[in-house]
Amino acid sequence: MWKQLMKLISVIVAGLVLLAADAPAQVPGVISYQGRIAVDGLNFNGDGKFKFALVNEEGTATYWSNDGTSVAGTEPAKAVELQVATGLYSVLLGDAKLPNMTVVPATVFSNAGVYLRVWFDDGRNGSQQLRPDQRIAAVGYAMMAGGVADGAITSEMIADGAVGSAKLADGAVTSAKISGGSVEAEQLARGAAVANLTASGQARVPKGSVVLSMLESQALLDAGYVKIGSTATMDAWQQRVARSQPGGRRYHTAVWTGSEMIVWGGFDGSVLGDGARYNPAANNWTAVGAADAPGARQDHTAVWTGGEMIVWGGLRGSGLNDGGRYNPVTDSWVAVSTVGAPTARREHTAVWTGREMIVWGGPVNTGGRYNPAANSWVAVSTVGAPTARRDHTAVWTGREMIVWGGANSTELNDGGRYAPEANTWSPVVTTEAPSARRNHTAVWTGSEMIVWGGLSVAASNSGGRYLPTCDCWFSMSGVGGPGAGADHTAVWTGSEMLVWGRKRDGVVNVGGRYQPVDNVWTALPLVGAPPVRNGHTAVWTGGAMMIWGGIDSGYFNDTWSFTPGRVMFLYEKL
Repeated sequence: MWKQLMKLISVIVAGLVLLAADAPAQVPGVISYQGRIAVDGLNFNGDGKFKFALVNEEGTATYWSNDGTSVAGTEPAKAVELQVATGLYSVLLGDAKLPNMTVVPATVFSNAGVYLRVWFDDGRNGSQQLRPDQRIAAVGYAMMAGGVADGAITSEMIADGAVGSAKLADGAVTSAKISGGSVEAEQLARGAAVANLTASGQARVPKGSVVLSMLESQALLDAGYVKIGSTATMDAWQQRVARSQPGGRRYHTAVWTGSEMIVWGGFDGSVLGDGARYNPAANNWTAVGAADAPGARQDHTAVWTGGEMIVWGGLRGSGLNDGGRYNPVTDSWVAVSTVGAPTARREHTAVWTGREMIVWGGPVNTGGRYNPAANSWVAVSTVGAPTARRDHTAVWTGREMIVWGGANSTELNDGGRYAPEANTWSPVVTTEAPSARRNHTAVWTGSEMIVWGGLSVAASNSGGRYLPTCDCWFSMSGVGGPGAGADHTAVWTGSEMLVWGRKRDGVVNVGGRYQPVDNVWTALPLVGAPPVRNGHTAVWTGGAMMIWGGIDSGYFNDTWSFTPGRVMFLYEKL
């Protein structure tokens, strides 16, 4: 819980209630879930995008997800849109009448320890996993009791003390079942009273409820909370020494599955066609199966679909236009169709839309959309497309792919926005855009694209923020930034961009945390940091930036994590 609440404070009040019918055989496969969402300490209002999965206690196995795509606790591909009023929302999990919602099978509750995992997207901060996962107690398991006849279990069959409070679902004991005066105040734990909803939809939050906020919140004070303190953690680098690490390399790819980092391909003096999966919870590496894997390559792309890693394109002597889909659950590969595929290329970009992989550029101005469900390609329109380029960046906004920068005969500072549903391009404005560059980085925040660093005549220590809703650029502070660099990495944490790599005007490590809300940089510590490198990869795990591979005087195969320090404010309901 301490790690997750970056900009989203969630599940202040939550409940799980099984909707049951009169007869056991009519118990439906739906679960009623209510929760509360606050963003930056303020109750959220409006339409939000939610994703749900029922997982095991460790979060490493998925029993059910709203669209059926979650694997090993990963984020589902499609969201359920719900209305949130004064922070409150409710949903029937498993209600197939809702778009992108599948029925919850009763067999889910044959598993011990079922937990609900939720992701939320407010339209600005991107999709974020809310923590902690909520355990489903007896309510969900009532679905498995559909075959138990009424009266089959009598009070004589239940031993004294066999049913404790920990075994009772929220709301399972109603006032009608409690004799007058049988529950005294001394018997209620602080904060044990379940929150109820008034007719106006406002939550009556029980006393003793504790909320954490990234910011000091006047809204919480106005709601009757009092600040009781704060807690702070320090920035921390950690080398994760594990057995069976893959061989060192650069020009490889890395994806985060929700529980593992998968690295594949690259170059170590020779082009590589192997890879491995790193599980930070277990601190171990597992080799990626070689059977039916695509051929060795470097300068390729890889995306994570929610269930598979798709590898495509790259270089092995010459450009490639083939690839493969890797399923970590079965440790198996399936070839990507080459029928209708884009022409061979390297140093291109690829994004995952939730349904398709879009490949573009490198160094042409053509591309394609690959649908893994159909194993088929559709060409990306070239009408209005940006000029040909390589070493550019691309981000997915939820509706469009934004391409920017790169180089052909010279470095560029223009780009384009591609809408796959209409198969159309629109230009990115160049007014007040950052200077031309290649080998830079770009991240999507949920509302903005942030561009940083790169190369032109010299390395750049500048950047910019592009807001597609107004087709406009905002300046980005360089004060306190990581300094000029290229071939570095950048990840988005949900509230900050983390940059790490080698400084171009000196063989030294550089890194920084950029907070777009305040337009402020904070330097990453160098004490305990990885040896200087570039050409490495980085992924965001939800709590840490994971660094792997790269090159300096030699090829690296070491694994490092950086956990940003946080200050959290604690509020308690009086």
